[in-house]
Parts: sequence; structure tokens; C-alpha cells
Amino acid sequence: MPTSLTSPQLTFATDKAIVASRKALARVVYFATDFSSEAVQPGTTMKVPVFKHGVASEFNEKTNNYETIDGSVLYPEVTFDHHVKHTFGFTDKDFMEVNGSNFWSKAGEASGVAISKAIASSVSALINKTKIPKSATNESVFASVTKETVAKLRDTCSKADIDPGETVLMLTPTLFAALLATLDANAYGGPEAIRHGVVEGLYGFKAVIENSDLSTSADEKLNGALIPTDALVVASRLVPVKSPSVYEEIGTTRDEVSGLVLGARRHGSPATGSNYATHEIVFGAALAQAEKCVRLVSAATA
Repeated sequence: MPTSLTSPQLTFATDKAIVASRKALARVVYFATDFSSEAVQPGTTMKVPVFKHGVASEFNEKTNNYETIDGSVLYPEVTFDHHVKHTFGFTDKDFMEVNGSNFWSKAGEASGVAISKAIASSVSALINKTKIPKSATNESVFASVTKETVAKLRDTCSKADIDPGETVLMLTPTLFAALLATLDANAYGGPEAIRHGVVEGLYGFKAVIENSDLSTSADEKLNGALIPTDALVVASRLVPVKSPSVYEEIGTTRDEVSGLVLGARRHGSPATGSNYATHEIVFGAALAQAEKCVRLVSAATA
């Protein structure tokens, strides 16, 4: 993985953090994402272009020519309102009692899981009836999983004017498991769907994803959601380090799969022999087209 880190230990830990992050980030990378190494101050915003295709029209040089616009571009603002970090502390003496390489491996994995879950949870928090208000097409009753009920979600997409092939179907773990149980392994791709909770192309959707962060409260009643790729925007940046000399090492590592860039920093206290290793990222998420999203509920909400 491309990295600016130099020490073998922190490089190894960050590689492990990246790999461990992929499962949780599977709920994110199917949407409009911008994971970049550009550093900005926390709290700033970024505009991400989202293209609405509109309808192709018959050319007429007088009334419908090359200056007649058919599609449109939205520029939703994503505010970097989350700065998450994950730090481990250890003393010099600790390494007299444990295997050093195993320590860095486990520390990296734990950091990657924690940070990626924070990103995924923030995205899932947008899926509620406040952000996606109830309308004739924004809420649909989806009480149980059968082949028929899942196939009918394609009609739900049609009524909401969204393309199933560019839409992610999210399901709670209970319903995702029920869906897998209705299918043979060759239909959903085998053990990877169970390990990672993602099935690409199932029923013609861009992906069907298990999402344990969807609210199933009595108020929300969420069993799942239909979210078009360009309806949800996730972006991240790194925290600029203004005093690099106070750290023993700082750097970044980029995931070639998701594009996610993690910042890493390491320093120690000479007075106590304590050491600290941190992974971090600044990110934000926003609904660009809430009217195109559909909440799938166990029963109609108020």
C-alpha cells in the first residue's frame, strides 16, 4: 500500500488497520466518495458534484440544440464534522513481556475496525425519517424477506424513479441472513457474502449490503433502505500536523481498494517511558438527493 511512513512497526500496523477497515467500509464505498490525502482544517466543507442524468431529448437546431440543457449537476456540501482517532499506549517494559510484531498487528487491526465503523455508523445515521421524510415514494413497507418481496423492490425503485442497477439495498442483519437463507450459495457468491455482508449484483441491484447500524427502534421501524449511488456523499481528509517535530513519526497510508487514507502519528514520553500510536481521519457525510432514497419499514410510520 502506498505510504509515507518509515518505521517497519507503524507501517505494519497501518497496513493491518487498512485491511481491517474494509469490511465496515463496504457499506460506504458503493456511494459517491472522495477519500483524499489533502489536508484541511476540521470544520471546513467540500462540495462534491453529483450528476442527475435527466432525459435525453430529440435534437432540433432551433428549439432543442446543443445549448439546451438536459441533465443537471448538484453540488451538495459535505461538512467535515467528524474527527475520529484511535490511540494505543504502551510502555518500554511491555515489550519485554509480549511479542512485539504481534502487538503491532493487533493494534493496527483494532484501530482499522474502530475508525471504519465510525465512518459507516455516521453514514447509517443519515437514514431516518427526519433526513428522508415520508412521502408517497420515500417509505415502503418491507416486513419480511422472500424471493418475491425482494424482487418487488425493483418496482419500488421504479416508483421512486431510481435505477436498481445504481442502487444499494441495505438490510438489517436479520433480514440479510433471511435473504441468504432463501438462496443457494451459487446465487449469492458463496462464503464471501457471509464473511463481508455484501453481495454485488443480486436481483440486479448494484449491491445488497448487511447494515447493523440501521435503527430498528419503534419510531423508525427500519428493516432496510434503498439508496442510489449518487444520493449519498462521503468525503474525508487528513488532519494537518502543524508541529511535526514533536512526533517521532507522522505519515499516511492509502488503501488501493477503497481509496481511504489514514493518518498515523507516534510519539513517546521520555519521563515515563510511555509510547503512543494513533490512527486518525477527518470525514463527513451528507444526503445529496434525499427524495431519491427509500426507507424500508416493518410497518408504516406515523
